[in-house]
Amino acid sequence: MAFASTTVRQAVGFAASSAVLGGLGMATSALLARSLDVDGYTSYTFGKQLLLFSAMFFEFGLFLPAARMLACSESAERHRITGAVVTFFLPVSVLFGLTIFALSWIVDSGFNVHAGPALRLVALVSVGFPLDFVCLQTAQGLGRLHSYSIASVLSRTGFLALLTAMPAFGVHLTSSAVLLADALFLLAGWSALLAYLRPVFCGLRESMARMIRGARDYGFSAYIGRVLSMGTYHMDTLMLGAGSDPRSFACYMCAASLAFPIGLAGAGLATALFGRLARQPRMDLYWVAAVTVASALPAVALSMLAAPLVRLVYSDEFLMGAGLVPVLAAAQVMGAVTRLFNTFLAAHGLGSDLRTAAITLTVSNLILNLLLIPGFGAAGAAWASFLALAVNLVVHIIRYRRAVSAGETTPQVGEAASGTASETLRPATGQGAAAR
Repeated sequence: MAFASTTVRQAVGFAASSAVLGGLGMATSALLARSLDVDGYTSYTFGKQLLLFSAMFFEFGLFLPAARMLACSESAERHRITGAVVTFFLPVSVLFGLTIFALSWIVDSGFNVHAGPALRLVALVSVGFPLDFVCLQTAQGLGRLHSYSIASVLSRTGFLALLTAMPAFGVHLTSSAVLLADALFLLAGWSALLAYLRPVFCGLRESMARMIRGARDYGFSAYIGRVLSMGTYHMDTLMLGAGSDPRSFACYMCAASLAFPIGLAGAGLATALFGRLARQPRMDLYWVAAVTVASALPAVALSMLAAPLVRLVYSDEFLMGAGLVPVLAAAQVMGAVTRLFNTFLAAHGLGSDLRTAAITLTVSNLILNLLLIPGFGAAGAAWASFLALAVNLVVHIIRYRRAVSAGETTPQVGEAASGTASETLRPATGQGAAAR
């Protein structure tokens, strides 16, 4: 009973903080759309999307094993494992910063944006973007999702407060300054969270060796699956930046920002229910129905009010984005339901099923983006997202039913509720995902 109560509190708290983050992201996006010109807003959003996209490659399968180790360890050992996580991330952070600095010299020539100077400015402090996922994994292993949520909300609140205060003091906002402030608040939030978790840096050899073994056994496979699926899912923004005009790209990002909060309920439930799902032989249809209704109702309302909302939140310059909102909202509903099935499969260690889903999503994203974006621009990107997520949901349901019918989801006596499989849909929360 205590476990159920804790799970419910974690789920509600995580979903609530995700909703707050969605609101903060929308407010931040609206403020910047009005404070920056179209080119400046495009440079900032493209620079942030490039940082988010690049961050996916800098996990290397090391930190999922750490999350499992944390979940199965005693208190003293947990502090050492957290110390091992921080120790492993230090060289990863240096490599990420150098990569962003190198990319900043070629991004303007390869894409129809002017984001290079902003990326060079933030390269050394941009490590908060890959640290987002590391902190989420660590908090899940420790059962401290509330700490992760608080750090996320405080960091985003501080960032929005700074953006609001700067014009009041006569400071002119630029895309470079905004991206730098974003990166600094992100890094400060995650650094404070890790310090609060009290990592211990002595006697790390065994913990680090176990992390490496876990990465070899299953972590790197999980990393490859996540990179393939999520990397291709987010390639729409990069293709739009390369092949469309700045206004179309900005309108697409505004529409995506409006639609993003619809999927937060599914993300919160899936993240907090991992342990409970690992102990159940099948998915409780109550959760599926709850997430479907909780996502579909606001999606319909948002679609009906898209045009006035775009005028109110952004401006008439971005009105073209209103036509993209219904499609992107429907895509969020698909993603929210899929996330529950994805977490169930991961909780039962069904790596082959998740691998099949990851490959299917990867192929769908590649085909649909290449077919639709060059000819239809922002509208093509929106429909590509919707269709890819629809295919992904169907594949997850098929693999779920196969596993249940085969008896592979029946927990064995004494089996630990650990997740060894990759997640083909990462929870879209935290600073990095707050404004897609």
